[in-house]
Amino acid sequence: MLELGLRRLARHPALRLSAALGALTLAVIVAVPSLHGAEPKLRVVATLPDLFVLTRAVAGDLATIDLIARFGQNPHDMEVRPSQILMVRRADLLIRNGLEEDAWIDVMVHRAANPRMLRGSPNVVEAFQGIEVLKAMTGRVDRSMGDVHPLGSPHYTLDPDNVVIVTANIATGLTRVAPEQARVFDANRQAFLEKVADADRRWKSALGPFRGAGIVSYHDSWPYFYRAFGLVEAGVIEDRPGIPPSPQHLANLIRQMREQKVRVILHESWYPTDVTSRVAKETGAKMVVVPQSPGALKGTEDYIAHVDHVVGALAAAFK
Repeated sequence: MLELGLRRLARHPALRLSAALGALTLAVIVAVPSLHGAEPKLRVVATLPDLFVLTRAVAGDLATIDLIARFGQNPHDMEVRPSQILMVRRADLLIRNGLEEDAWIDVMVHRAANPRMLRGSPNVVEAFQGIEVLKAMTGRVDRSMGDVHPLGSPHYTLDPDNVVIVTANIATGLTRVAPEQARVFDANRQAFLEKVADADRRWKSALGPFRGAGIVSYHDSWPYFYRAFGLVEAGVIEDRPGIPPSPQHLANLIRQMREQKVRVILHESWYPTDVTSRVAKETGAKMVVVPQSPGALKGTEDYIAHVDHVVGALAAAFK
């Protein structure tokens, strides 16, 4: 029967034209919904892993989110690559730390020639705005002081209370570029913050018995974390950020740790452990190697899982 029908079409040009027009009409009808559904998502660029996971929580599936610094990468070791410049060139929104942890993004923005990504643009979110910044520097600052952050410590997302402010900044930025999705962004944020609040109660319970305990770290990454959980900074192995410590600094630190009976050293996972291991051996403290940002370890690719890991490792070291 099919073969017979095809022969009839071949013998009657009018039928061939009618059939072709019908097929074209059907193709257009089928294609229109498909094209409508293929509207491009927002393209968002986050500079650092903590901002990436928080942006993902707020944006949900309404945006494609690109990350500049890889999971587990020390942001001070960033090298600008063409692929990163392309991300910035295509972006609708940029989420940046704002306290110079990601100062290299300015180079990428300049090379990308995307004026919407310039600081001060409504398409740029300075995620720190509204938080109480710790360790802001005063006076003269120069490169001899190491990888310092004159505007203050940029590690503010390690305090769960600051996540409320940071996600509000992110939601506001997303809403500026996609106002029709404001309710979805707000609902996503509220659902996420409820999960963080539940986790925070668990974290405070785990570290509660050790409130007031002194901790030494390799890098000065933890002031917001200490404040959040009632811990005390007892020293930093680096005397200048990014520069190996001097023998005199280490001798003084070891003496202070012995006097204060410091039991734990937090060591960020992207730094070599040889100096920290020596200090731990000299003082009897436990070295706890933990990532300073999400995603450096498998299973810690979201904010709650990351802090779960840090809190769990620290609580176990204190026991």
